[in-house]
Amino acid sequence: MFKFSIASAFRRRGIAVFAILGTALGIALMTVLLSISDGMDKVMNDTMNDLAGGIGVYSHDAPMGFMTGGGTPFSISYAQDIKEIDHVDTVRPEVLVFVPREVANFGDPMGVTLRGVDFTQDNSYFGPTSSENIKEGKLVQGQNEVVLGSMLAAFASGEHTKVGGKIVIPVVGGTPVTLNVVGIFETGNNIYDSSMYTNMATARDLVLGVSSGEVNFISVQVVSTEYVQDVADSIYAMFEHAQVPVKTVIATDMIEQINESMSVFHSFLWVVSLVAAIAGGVSIFIVMLISVIERTKEFGILKAAGWSNTNIIGSVIFQSLAVAILGAVVGLIIGYGAGVGIDRYLKYDVALITWTLALIVVGFGMVMGIVGGLYPAIRAARVSPIESLRAI
Repeated sequence: MFKFSIASAFRRRGIAVFAILGTALGIALMTVLLSISDGMDKVMNDTMNDLAGGIGVYSHDAPMGFMTGGGTPFSISYAQDIKEIDHVDTVRPEVLVFVPREVANFGDPMGVTLRGVDFTQDNSYFGPTSSENIKEGKLVQGQNEVVLGSMLAAFASGEHTKVGGKIVIPVVGGTPVTLNVVGIFETGNNIYDSSMYTNMATARDLVLGVSSGEVNFISVQVVSTEYVQDVADSIYAMFEHAQVPVKTVIATDMIEQINESMSVFHSFLWVVSLVAAIAGGVSIFIVMLISVIERTKEFGILKAAGWSNTNIIGSVIFQSLAVAILGAVVGLIIGYGAGVGIDRYLKYDVALITWTLALIVVGFGMVMGIVGGLYPAIRAARVSPIESLRAI
């Protein structure tokens, strides 16, 4: 019966190819979307591990919290005071500048962060440290120079995203400043690679009220994750009654907020994936229903020859499964190729296809094959052998 069912599935090759292609396209789209979802999860998990011992220090009145800096600037000496706290490893003062999408479009719906740092200090925990991180161009060496993270360069387009490009940033109450893109860097950390970096002097020129010797953000790295909360509490207490009090945020809090946003995105990808795969299942249903209608007499003769309803149903479902499995495999291959193409085009590993994902995709294709062939199988089993013989 199994050989008979397989042969019957491809009796009319044109219709069978239609069903296979319909299934393959749905499975391919499902593969691509879910691989992107898994790839982004991996990136976020790697980022979380890298940032686990991190603390952000910012002004108590920052209008958007730790995300974009702002608020009352405070003395750069805060960084040295924090360095004296037990279990603190590295401290880096920064001047954060928020660059909205309207000023420079890097693909982010709101905007990106420009970080002003001292490139003469050790920044090993916090982004580009030396020419070793530079993929293209050079590190910041002078005024009004900026380097872009590889994520910005990968997910955006335009001359301002390339070495040699220019970014014109308006200054409140002053003359716009033109930043020259001198390099593209990559650290492997999703957060830092989604930022831009310049020197402190340039960043201060872009932020109203931040004078020499002042910053609006400090990045802190603790020697071990077990001390993160204690160090954050100590920083808060140290400056609670200072002229400019500060707040702290630990890396896990930042990641939780990002994960909440990512979970919505993942849910959206799953919904689109399921709709695409179900569309492939519908193609199987249509093809199998046509096949059953065309073979009504054949099923009647088979029942007259002794085939039971179970045999008929099993035969049709086997046909449906054969088409679904072949379509799922073809779709998986197409999806894998598309994922590789996306990675090469973006020059970033964003699509991740694992064996687990492959099994899920092929398994879902098989389920669609069974569901798509169930009604046609039941209809075939209801064929009356007497009426089929009379029609011959």
